[in-house]
Amino acid sequence: MDIPEQYRAEVERFPAVLLALLAAELAAGNGIAELGHGFPAAPCGAYVLLKAPVTTRPRAQDAEIDFYDYNTRTHSGRFSDAKKHFFILEPPHGPGLTFPPEPMTPSDGELAGRFHESMAVDYDKWHDGIGYDLAAIRDANEDELEAIERMVLANSPRGWRDVEAMAVLNTPRMIRELRAILKGGDNQLKQAVDRYAPDLMTKQSRTATLVRALEESVIYGGLTQALDDLPDFHPPEAVEALFRGALRREGEVAVHFAAMLYYLHGKAKEPFDWGHRPFYLRFHAPVGPEREAVFRELCATIGVDAERYLGE
Repeated sequence: MDIPEQYRAEVERFPAVLLALLAAELAAGNGIAELGHGFPAAPCGAYVLLKAPVTTRPRAQDAEIDFYDYNTRTHSGRFSDAKKHFFILEPPHGPGLTFPPEPMTPSDGELAGRFHESMAVDYDKWHDGIGYDLAAIRDANEDELEAIERMVLANSPRGWRDVEAMAVLNTPRMIRELRAILKGGDNQLKQAVDRYAPDLMTKQSRTATLVRALEESVIYGGLTQALDDLPDFHPPEAVEALFRGALRREGEVAVHFAAMLYYLHGKAKEPFDWGHRPFYLRFHAPVGPEREAVFRELCATIGVDAERYLGE
């Protein structure tokens, strides 16, 4: 496979199915426009942006490769394996991309209608983490607030945007809904309550929610938010969960846990310090002797006894 030298080391980390696709494209005359580690790839992964659309296989999902055509300003087709940490991306389809909102429905006022339009989440809103139109809530009259409440209550499945809107509405009915979320089993929604209505949570419940996310969640499935919260809120139980996860969780998660432990112990300048990335990536090693060896190195660097975790 004729890969430019500056890309070779990173490309060789790609899963076999994506390497085969890239090899076929390069052989067919396509080229690499860019290699990066940002969205949609997690820091532990990478993406390759091609110069031209893929022609050597159908632009469709099959048993080995996931495919989605997002038609964004940065890329269009997106090929990945099941873990979705590495991607082959196609260039954008063209300029002037738009994402029209869903058709408006009859509403109880102009601001309620504006809020309803904002509930249509396109790719850019999802990508950039843009919530609903909260200004419409703040400017709404009593009748419009009633209409907005009904929209939020009816929305399904719920996500962090709904929780944020509930917190801004801050009516007795919305407070009851937020408290019901805290009593339920959806940990991602509980994390959203922690972010947007923290006064409803005790330190004990906040800690329990964070620890559960660190133990069970995956990247882009609640774990990213948990990692974002840790610099400002890292009770001992959460730090213990980071150590256990760095030792025993799947590699792509252990990489981020090792990075966060470096940061929380003053050995890194930021939560994922790219200067230490080669060391973090060693946590991709399978759980066992190789992972234990790099875990010992981490503990020695930050001044923690590794044996207390290795002996569990």
